[in-house]
Amino acid sequence: MTDRIEGARSAFHEFGMPDADDLVVKSRLIRFVAEEIRRRELTQKDAGALLGLDQPNVSALLNEKLSRFSVQKLMRLVGRLGFKVSIHVEGGGIAFDVPYQEAA
Repeated sequence: MTDRIEGARSAFHEFGMPDADDLVVKSRLIRFVAEEIRRRELTQKDAGALLGLDQPNVSALLNEKLSRFSVQKLMRLVGRLGFKVSIHVEGGGIAFDVPYQEAA
């Protein structure tokens, strides 16, 4: 998965990072979670309780420290915020969604 879906390459790709595709996914997910925490005006303590994270990890999340979180962990956090998460597979005339986690 790359930013080419949207017609532009990401900075991760431009710098030739070998894990650029994963970094794009992580970046989008962590930004979504951080923005949702801010939108809800949650304190770090309340966000931690909701997401099952300690304060240092909430801080890392809000500061978008990609290295601290896996794609799977970020998808779980999106689910804990009440959103459905699925994986979309497409190509060769086939398209389907695989539910990853139902909303909490």
